[in-house]
Amino acid sequence: MKINIQDVEVSVIDDDLYLQISDPSEADLYKIWAEITTSYPNYEKWLCFRNVEIPHAFLQEHNAILKDDCIRLLLYPNAFIYDETQTAEAITVETFPELAALHDQSYSDMYWTGERLGRDLTKWGIFCTRCPKGKISDYIIISNWQTGMAEIFCIHTTSHDNCKKLLNTAAKYGFDIGKPNVLYMADNIPNGIDHDTALAIGFVNEGFYQGYQL
Repeated sequence: MKINIQDVEVSVIDDDLYLQISDPSEADLYKIWAEITTSYPNYEKWLCFRNVEIPHAFLQEHNAILKDDCIRLLLYPNAFIYDETQTAEAITVETFPELAALHDQSYSDMYWTGERLGRDLTKWGIFCTRCPKGKISDYIIISNWQTGMAEIFCIHTTSHDNCKKLLNTAAKYGFDIGKPNVLYMADNIPNGIDHDTALAIGFVNEGFYQGYQL
């Protein structure tokens, strides 16, 4: 649910006690923060910034913790280098519990926990690879509900080969459902497997994303 506080848009999920503000200016944050802390005292609070000036003074003053430091990558259909030999298995209702357990272990701080994902699996494309013993080893989660794009929310991968299979399959899924582009926010680390593999299949750098938890 989106609400307006003194002309600043705030996203609130009451059931999960979660609050997020996207791309606020420093002036806006100082203007509304007293009301935020009074009206939503027990909510998990996030400030998210995409290609905008970061309000460092406010973040430092309020002891904000940088949780997500990402490179924004975009893929368009005409740039997609699809490899039909590199595909991954689709997760089903039956195989989701195994995936959810691995996801919660791998991303313990992520808002989209296994339980929250599982509330409505039709909102997601989830794909995996398996190890020789048959257990899920690597996986990727991509949205289908966002307007104007499909977004890769996370990828858990251990090798370039599996990473390519996952990104290749997820990107095709995004275009097959009619999205004009695929967004992926790769971790901002040198020589990251997922970042380099994404570039190799046609993604381009589009800027940055930072998420701070207060």
